[in-house]
Amino acid sequence: MVLKDIDSLLALVQDDMEHVEQMLMSCIDTPVEVLNDICRHILGSGGKRIRPLILLLTARFCGYRGSDHIPLACVLEYIHTATLLHDDVIDHAEMRRGSSSAHRLWGNQSTILAGDYFFSRAFSLAVGVGNVRILDVIAHAAQCLAEAETFQVAKTGDPLTTEQDYFYIIENKTASLIEAAARCSAILSGQDHTRELLLADYGRNLGIAFQIIDDVLDYQASEKDLGKTIGKDLQEGCMTLPLIAALARGSEEEKAMVVGLMNSRQWQPQDIAAVRDFIEKYQGTAYAVACARERINAGLAALASFDTTGPKAALGDLARYVMNRTS
Repeated sequence: MVLKDIDSLLALVQDDMEHVEQMLMSCIDTPVEVLNDICRHILGSGGKRIRPLILLLTARFCGYRGSDHIPLACVLEYIHTATLLHDDVIDHAEMRRGSSSAHRLWGNQSTILAGDYFFSRAFSLAVGVGNVRILDVIAHAAQCLAEAETFQVAKTGDPLTTEQDYFYIIENKTASLIEAAARCSAILSGQDHTRELLLADYGRNLGIAFQIIDDVLDYQASEKDLGKTIGKDLQEGCMTLPLIAALARGSEEEKAMVVGLMNSRQWQPQDIAAVRDFIEKYQGTAYAVACARERINAGLAALASFDTTGPKAALGDLARYVMNRTS
């Protein structure tokens, strides 16, 4: 089955997700009006809630019967939201999820502080769960995020960025939180260490595939579907897998053209189109999609030893959604 719509997966955990949405809004209630406005703007602007969904689905998969998965789902979404706010300031992004980015509306200072507030609320909720191992998993994921983001900034516009560099960034920046979601479910439900590592492996590979497809869509999707400027990564000097793969195969003349454009930072629509044509000529997006499919297969293989049926099928559907999504 080809799954491109996430709604059927959300329906499986509808009651839990409704509790998550309520808690997401109630736990950022603050007397500081501008902080309230920024938090509600970013949380209310949509988003797929992939990290909460993965935690809820894997908790169901593990047979968890408690209630701590709800605040932990909020923890992951808060940390993710904090990084979005900070990223948009760093990248000078104009749009986020189809709306004006927060820093355009409230300025850089307030937006950065709102991101810090999300981090503080996330760790407050995580402490409230009262599980030191889970707190350690979340803290490690947050550390990985910060390290990878800093490394990515250092590599901005660097045409010598390698495939190894790229995978370091996405494994630690995107996949770390998704891995944490699956791992927290395993810990909550009392899975043994072997199964905890298998679920972590599923989450990590799913997260890597998710980011690869996201980077492919930056060149292939429509702006309406994606909710952000097409070619945004390119204009910001972000070296993603489709471009890295094409540069490894292109002629010296073509490489010089791409490097010159990246160094000038004066992007015109025809320049973006030229780079997209270059990437397609050398099958950069096809290569990236193949890499994502390898990760999806590796993630599904990690679930092979689990004998559950219905919940296991949902995790397979989630993997197929990640692979086939168009926005």
